[in-house]
Formats: sequence, structure tokens, C-alpha cells
Amino acid sequence: ANTVTLTMDEVALQPINGLTVSKGGKDFTFSNPSGFLYYNSGGPGNITFVQDPSIQGAAAPFGIAFSSPVFSIQFGLAESSVAPIAPLATVDLYYNSLVPFATMSFNSSLVDPFAEGQFNYSGGPVSNILITPNAGPTLAFDNLTVTTAPEPSSLLTLAGAAALAAARILKRRR
Repeated sequence: ANTVTLTMDEVALQPINGLTVSKGGKDFTFSNPSGFLYYNSGGPGNITFVQDPSIQGAAAPFGIAFSSPVFSIQFGLAESSVAPIAPLATVDLYYNSLVPFATMSFNSSLVDPFAEGQFNYSGGPVSNILITPNAGPTLAFDNLTVTTAPEPSSLLTLAGAAALAAARILKRRR
């Protein structure tokens, strides 16, 4: 599996809306219709899941499209609150569709000194995500790590399902 991590220092400070960042043979295209989030920006400093630089700005929904499907996603998110936030944000997962196949929420797991959490997904292919923060007024997003191939256990499951389907077809033909 090919793993790629964006640490938000890959390009100079700029708005993320329409920005494409390339790393490890993968393109990440950001959308932020509000225009208030900036790549390679100062943020909360160095806390557990987010370190400067990060994507930082007014808490507003933003999306990330991947140039090829990813099978795991991890990132840190902090919001300017001194109390835990539940949920910290929701993440809509898409695969070549305008309709999400899953909506996942995650809570702030700690406050150090800002409400902060880490999102983790591993499963079927994802072509893009939409992150909707729950609070504000500002957020910081960092350390986006994706894996571009399914885990070996997933491959074995897919191979097993294919073998079962092939056996059923052969049985029908006999």
C-alpha cells in the first residue's frame, strides 16, 4: 500500500479553494466555497494532532478530492473551544457519486488547549470527502494521511468473494 501524508507545508500560504497539491504521485484538490481557509497557515501551535503549519481559518465546510481512490484516511482537527466538542465535525465519504456512502462523526478527544481530535477511516474506496466542523469560530486541519491501496486483509476478502462467485458460476454451468 502507498501511504501519502500532507503536512500542510507543501505549498506557500494561499487560500485552499481550488488548490491542488501533489505529493507521492497523488493529487489532492481542495474546495472551500467560503474562501476563509488557508494552506500553510499559522494555527494553534504544536498540539497533539495538529502542528503549525496547518490549514487554518474560519470554521466552514471544506472538501478534498483525491486523484485516485483511497482506502484509509487520517487527519487531525482542532477548533477554537476550551471545552470538548461532540461531535467535533462530520465527514461525508464519497465514491464517484454526489451522494455520500457514509457520514461519520468524531468527537474532540482532548482539550490541549483547544478542542482537538483525530479522524480515522479504513474500508472501501473513497474518491472525495466533505468535512463539516461543528463549532468555531476557527479551525486548524493537519497531517492528512491516505493509503492508496486496500489493506492485505481487504484484498483477501475480495479474492475470497471472487472465488466464491466463480465457484457458483461453475456449479450453475454443470
